This record gives sequence, structure tokens and C-alpha cells, in this order.
Amino acid sequence: MTKTESIVAEIRRRVEEGLLPPGAKLASIRRAAEEFGVSKNTAVEAYDRLVSLGLIAARPGAGFSVVSSARPVRGDEAPPHLVEAVDSVSLLRAQLDQNYQLRVGDGRPPAAWMDGILPKRALGASGEATADSSGYGSPKGYRGLRELIAARFRARDIALNAERVVTTFGANHALDMIIRRYLSPGDTVLVDDPGYYPLFAKLKFAQVRQVGVRRGPQGPDLDDLRACAERERPAFFFTQSHAQNPTGGSIDLAHAHGVLQIAETHGFRVVDDDPFVDLPGARGVPLAALDQLRNVIFVGSFSKTVSASFRSGYIAAASDIVDELAELKMITAVNSSRFSELMIADMMTSRRYDKHLKRLGQRIEAASADLTAVFARLGLATHSPPGHGYYTYLELPEGASDLEIAQRAARESIFLAPGTFFAAGPARHRPGLRINIARAGDPRFVAFLKRLAVAF
Repeated sequence: MTKTESIVAEIRRRVEEGLLPPGAKLASIRRAAEEFGVSKNTAVEAYDRLVSLGLIAARPGAGFSVVSSARPVRGDEAPPHLVEAVDSVSLLRAQLDQNYQLRVGDGRPPAAWMDGILPKRALGASGEATADSSGYGSPKGYRGLRELIAARFRARDIALNAERVVTTFGANHALDMIIRRYLSPGDTVLVDDPGYYPLFAKLKFAQVRQVGVRRGPQGPDLDDLRACAERERPAFFFTQSHAQNPTGGSIDLAHAHGVLQIAETHGFRVVDDDPFVDLPGARGVPLAALDQLRNVIFVGSFSKTVSASFRSGYIAAASDIVDELAELKMITAVNSSRFSELMIADMMTSRRYDKHLKRLGQRIEAASADLTAVFARLGLATHSPPGHGYYTYLELPEGASDLEIAQRAARESIFLAPGTFFAAGPARHRPGLRINIARAGDPRFVAFLKRLAVAF
């Protein structure tokens, strides 16, 4: 076992044997590091794992203690909220397993689409990665990258400086930090429906109640959002301005204004998770452009535009929010990857990033046109026209089972993403399939679509 696993196993044993009864306070991080002869970072990681197992809990200002309902958590008796969270990301597991020849339901573009953006030798010429002697650096992340991010926002007429940006290990890490810092079990939030399924899993794991808001071709249904806000009194609304996952639709000006107006009236914040904001010619209106990041928390990522293996993203928000999230980041992860952030900053300053984005946008446009022609020829309808971003959502007839269609495709080694996974709740779910336009041009998938269209 690793040092972290050894600490987890030992503390778990003490809990199971009653040596640490419910409510017992654990040693501080510093004392635990001394007791087990490890670094503070290793002790923090071990305590985080114990929290995720439901054995201990962090009490603000009071350290860590054994939870009142702590029991041995074995494979056949995981906490219900953990089971729900794991079930929700089974689609993600299928993407990571790489067991399909065709991956039309995948959330990422083909690796070939990213040729030329990653340097062959990572920052070998500059030497900055090895010459830097500042240790972990600021918990907000590498300042050079944060300044470049802020400059891109200012180019979109959004007032932002580097102190209002904190870097993360991608968008999912950013969402996790926001949930950890500002939400508690039993809180209610609003989400797009259909929406981003990894977010649903995080909310279930945090035991936060989620209520779906219908997503239309131009953005959230404003009448539905208003009704949900009046009825539910939510703390947050999680949405996406550009190329929403899974529908591919973007928010227009009228809907952007309406979302912010409803949020101000009912006193909730808006989290805008927008991994495609940097793509040139982006259709739609970023919520941050109207709000100027007063009530909007913006989540960005380079994983969709550079590489899925490049776990790097950021949060842009009001100063107090960024300061609080930077503190949480320091507690839970010490810092994000300075090396990755140096590489991304190098891509930006050398203009390789913008040149790559231009090529990527051209590829998306061409693939969208080809897929639109296929859909039109087969009489298939989509939630929103394919366009900016990787996704479109193929709508299926009422009564069709998107899960059965995905299973049928799997027998032909075609991976599809059924809309069931993207539904915030079963009541209003309409069957559909998320299609990655970057992967949909293969003749075998087109042949599958033809058979599907005939069956309907």
C-alpha cells in the first residue's frame, strides 16, 4: 500500500474496532503527519479519502471527527448517495475504458484533431519549468497564465484581472470546489435539463438536491426557470452559455438577459461552465459579458480545446469568491499543475493556441455541415442545429428507448451516449442521443443511422 492507503486503513481500523467512537476528534493534520511519519500533503490526502468514505467529517474551525453514523463501508454497502453518484458516471467510465471501435457518443474530439498544439519538447527552450524556485507558487495558480486568461476576457469587454482568476485541474475540479465550498447536504440547486451528467453525479455525492430546468435551442426555458426559482428557492443555477453539453445549443441575448434578471430577483448565483468560450466565431452570448462576473461564476477549461489528458482549467469570479476557492484549493490539492499551466501559457504567447483554435473551428464547421446533410437526408431532427462545439442532440420519437438503441450500437462496437444519462429527472425526459460531430462521419455510423431512421 501507499503511505496514504496505509493511513486510511489504520484509521478505518480504529473506527471499526471502536477505538475512535462516533464524534471522536481526530488528530490535526500536523499531528497526523508526525504520527505516521509522512508529509502534511499525504495526511491531507488520507483525510480527504476518509471523508469521501463517509467515515469522518470536516467541521469548520473544529478539525476532523468521526461521523455519528460511521460504519464499515464495504463494496456491498456503500452510502446511497455514493452509489447514485457512481451510477451517474457510468457513461464516463465507458468513455475511459476505450473498448469501442467507433466513439460517436464520446465527449472528446479525435486525437488527430489536436495535432500541432502540444509542443514536442515541453518548455525545453525557456527553462522556466525548471528554473522557477518559488515552490508550489500562489494557490491561485501560475500568474502568467492567469494574466493571459484575464486579457482574453478583457478582449470580450469583460473587466477582469489576474487576481480574480484561480486555476484548477479542469472544469470538473472547478465544479467540485464550488459545490464543496458553497453547498451543504439538503441544499437545492437548478441545472440544465438535459444537462452535464458529471455535474449531476457531483451533486448527488454531495447530497445536494437538483431540479432540472428545460433547456431549449436558445438557452434555458425562462418560464420554467422562473417557476423553479419561485418554488425551490435555489442557491445556484448551473448552466452553459456556449455549445451546451449535450444539446450543442448556445444562449442568445434575450435568454442571457432573462437568466440574469431571474437570478437577481430570486437571489441565486449562476455558474457558467463554458469550455468552448475560446473557439473563434462563437455563437451565443456569454453570461459573464452581461453580468461582468458580479453574480456569475465562470468555469473554463483547456481539456476540450487542447487535450482531454490536459487537466487544466480555471474559475473567474468576484474577488471574494476567488479568494475563498483558492483557500479551498490549497487545503484539498495544495495547487494545480504549474507545469501544465506553464505549457498552456507558452502556447498562448507563441500564438500556437489561437492558430490551433482556428483550425479546430474550421474542422467543427465542416463536420457540422456534413452531419447536418446526413440528418436532413434521413429525416432526423436535432434539439439544436449542429454548430459551435462538438455536440448535437439527436431527438428520438416518444416511446423509443435511447438505452436500448445504445446497447444495439454497442453490439456493433459503436459507442453512443443515451440521453437518459443527461436527464436531470425522469419525469420530463425525452429520449435522445448525444452525438459528437467530430466522430460522426464514419460510414459505419452513417449506416447505423440509416437503419435507425427506417425503424422509426
